[in-house]
Amino acid sequence: MPSFSAASSSADRNRTEEPFWFPDGNIVLGVECKQFKVHRSKLMCSLIFADMLELPQPELVENVDGSPVVNLPHDTVNDWRATLHWMYDRKSFELRSTTFNIIAGALRISTKYEIPDLRLWCRRQLLSIWPIDLARMNTTALPNAAEAVCLARELDVPEILPAAFYALSVQRWSIGMDGGRNHLILSPDDLRRLIIGREHLQDRLLSLLANRDSKTGSEIFRLCNRCHPSCIAGLSSYLQTSTSSPYGSWLFRDLRELSLGVSVPLQWCDGCGCAVRLWAAIRDFLDALQVAMPKYFLL
Repeated sequence: MPSFSAASSSADRNRTEEPFWFPDGNIVLGVECKQFKVHRSKLMCSLIFADMLELPQPELVENVDGSPVVNLPHDTVNDWRATLHWMYDRKSFELRSTTFNIIAGALRISTKYEIPDLRLWCRRQLLSIWPIDLARMNTTALPNAAEAVCLARELDVPEILPAAFYALSVQRWSIGMDGGRNHLILSPDDLRRLIIGREHLQDRLLSLLANRDSKTGSEIFRLCNRCHPSCIAGLSSYLQTSTSSPYGSWLFRDLRELSLGVSVPLQWCDGCGCAVRLWAAIRDFLDALQVAMPKYFLL
């Protein structure tokens, strides 16, 4: 729990942090080399600060500009700046576009100091980027995916892990999309999970292109003899990515587009019903892939 700092000489006002230095504020937060003079009432949304402020306070405490100081040595200015923006202008903060670093900073503070509403907002933001429904994931999930894995581990947001690992798995690291840093950010255990998951996904792609379930040996979809060769060739052409692409196989996105009839490169003979059977089989394939994804990455 934070506590008021013992009495010492007043701090240099050059250390104050605008715009969160309010002349009528009644508590000073010391973070890194900066200070925020804010209102105790704004901190009451934190269960930790609410408990601290209700306790009897020592008579001799560090005082700056007429207000007691609480030093927070393990926090960062950027994390608190994001949190104070939410505390003082919640509506504007939640409506405007945001970045991963802001979400991560607010999540760290809201978790550490138990601010339930802010933590809920952070979780929802993370889930909008790394959704539970992997078919809804788009390119916004690719940057910071490794950082998201570490954040989820550190601050208990496990529901984003399948999508974050999947986002890592569709990137070609040889192209340098990750800036050459993902393997440095991930723990050895999570790097192993990523490698194993990519192998599972590659196996699923190969089984789809061979139209043969690797476990049961049965066909994944049934096509007539006339449609089968052109369908397999079309699927292979559509799902195999160019070596110059920054992405590898993005099964969820590509198969979902196929099932919706978007940019479909396939041709069918008249009246055979193969198209209906294929789209149904692809939807079943996607449903099974969604369920299996945590297992693929050993989650």
